[in-house]
Amino acid sequence: MDDMEITELFLQRKESAIKELSQKYGSYCKTVASNILKNPNDTEECLNDAYLAVWNSIPPQKPNSLGAYTAKIVRNKALDRVQRNSAQKRGGGEETLPIEELGDLVSGSSTEQGA
Repeated sequence: MDDMEITELFLQRKESAIKELSQKYGSYCKTVASNILKNPNDTEECLNDAYLAVWNSIPPQKPNSLGAYTAKIVRNKALDRVQRNSAQKRGGGEETLPIEELGDLVSGSSTEQGA
């Protein structure tokens, strides 16, 4: 099936559009995502998110190159996931306490010295 036929399926809101898109560009998109993410689980989630984004964007968009359009969405979703994952590794905005202070909290003593 060519790009115009797949795009027409999206315009008609037929779920088979996602299946056809995946069959034609799935391995390419998987390569794009896995080269960025390096994690099979994240790659699969990224592809699912990207296919949903394509579904939600066609219509109103009607891309000239469905493969390039989809790959761009996959790349952006993968980069968003990398950014989110690195934020989680930094604590997600939560402060961490040194081990010594955690021990003091558990024992009930204060970490502050009286002046």
